[in-house]
Amino acid sequence: MPSITRRLLTGFIVLIAVVFGGSAGYYLIGDGKWAFRECIYMTVITVTTVGYGETLPGMDVTPYARGFTMLLLIFGTGSIVFFASMITAFVVEGELKDVLFQNRLKKRMKRMKDHIIVCGAGSTGRNVIEELLKTGNAVVAIDMNEHELKEIADKHPKADYAYLPGDATDDDVMAQANPAAARGLVAALSSDKDNLYLVVSARQQWPTMRIIARCAENQHVEKIRKSGADAVVSPNAIGGMRMVSEMVRPAVVSFLDTMLRDQRAAYRIEEVTIGKDAADAGGTLRDARVRERFGMSVIAARTSDGAPWLYNPGPEEKLPGGATLVVLGSAEQVARMRKEMA
Repeated sequence: MPSITRRLLTGFIVLIAVVFGGSAGYYLIGDGKWAFRECIYMTVITVTTVGYGETLPGMDVTPYARGFTMLLLIFGTGSIVFFASMITAFVVEGELKDVLFQNRLKKRMKRMKDHIIVCGAGSTGRNVIEELLKTGNAVVAIDMNEHELKEIADKHPKADYAYLPGDATDDDVMAQANPAAARGLVAALSSDKDNLYLVVSARQQWPTMRIIARCAENQHVEKIRKSGADAVVSPNAIGGMRMVSEMVRPAVVSFLDTMLRDQRAAYRIEEVTIGKDAADAGGTLRDARVRERFGMSVIAARTSDGAPWLYNPGPEEKLPGGATLVVLGSAEQVARMRKEMA
């Protein structure tokens, strides 16, 4: 239970204890001549300092009654002030703000379309989320560590980002991420078993969704792929390849690292698919004028799914509808090219 909520509950319990204790005290002092409900009324108007006077008959001549009232005023007023301060803290210190913020997140998730759901915000998942946000993708992140999710939100205040604190393998939690409208899912939990469950569950419910899964153990890669993942990534294998690259091609690694960390723009190697009814469909690479229109270079092209890649394609290369171009450019350039060539 959050600290402020615990203090608010404590203040309420103290206030109830003071009211009950004061009522019982009056009842005992009066030796039963005052009804208990009248004692409650006297206690309430005393601790709230209403000032209606002594409502219990004969209080002025009853031993200890006024002395008890003075004690009740001290402790009762203190409990009222404490409880009121806790209510103020509840509003000011963020509990109410958090509730409203969570409601806004839920509404945002319901409106999101073509987003990517990332399950896990640990060492791998956090990098996935931040890279997606840097390149202009809408993301819904799910993780048990709410602090980690909030840190990402604070770091990318203008990004199309929402998050859910909870267990990604819980179907009720996953349903809140609006998976039916999502473009894809990244299973980046720390356990291969949990990632396998996510892949199987997502593939059964959303057959057309693109699913990428993290796999720590090499012997589990094929199992996760056969369960429905479009691609399986092993951080250990990639780490080994990176170490080899640092050894034999350090300049290339340095170039890619510099490009990824460039503060001026998020330059990336991206893919753009030409729509079947786009104006550029059927023309040549020269006719598409990618460099002149978008300021980008075409690194490779593929005329259709399953066709071999053409590296450094020439200007006379035909671009039928459905062809895919691999380009080097900023997130803004790629977004504009996708829009015009869709």
